[in-house]
Amino acid sequence: MIVFTLTNEDTDQVWVGTAREGVSPEARFQQIQAALTLGIDHPFYEELKKFGASAFTPSLFAVAEDRLELQELVEEALDSFNAKSLVGIKTVKPGTTKSALAPKPKPRASRVKPAASTTTKPKKPVKEKLATGRTGSATKERAIKAGIEAEKAAMAAAKARKAQEEADEMKAILAGLDARGSTLSRR
Repeated sequence: MIVFTLTNEDTDQVWVGTAREGVSPEARFQQIQAALTLGIDHPFYEELKKFGASAFTPSLFAVAEDRLELQELVEEALDSFNAKSLVGIKTVKPGTTKSALAPKPKPRASRVKPAASTTTKPKKPVKEKLATGRTGSATKERAIKAGIEAEKAAMAAAKARKAQEEADEMKAILAGLDARGSTLSRR
């Protein structure tokens, strides 16, 4: 599940919406545009009619693992952009059944699988997914930030302790030199 934003470039108004996994923000925006002709009553459709589709820029905000995380990310996006919500916006007329909207399955051609004893293809190595900089969870990010702050504080304390130890050592050395120097001058 994804959280995306639609920014009206003319007014700088941001709208926050959600979509299923595998649906890009651009594809979801196209679904919403297609539903404009259905005459569904929603403030976003009014704005879309007024400014046109070219005034809006879709972008991905975050990816969620579950519904709870999705709700947290939507709230975070709404707060950070002072945005309006598209969650639950209708893209079909009320009363339309899901079975009528579902894509029709393509007929499959039956294939005969080769026997396992024939040549086997070498498996391609699985490419490891790289992090994009966001954890997808506001609570995880807060925990990471708190851990980083705690680590920085510990490093600063260790640095201050080391500087104090070096200063004490230097004082001891200078005191020893002063004591030795004063006894030599008296002789």
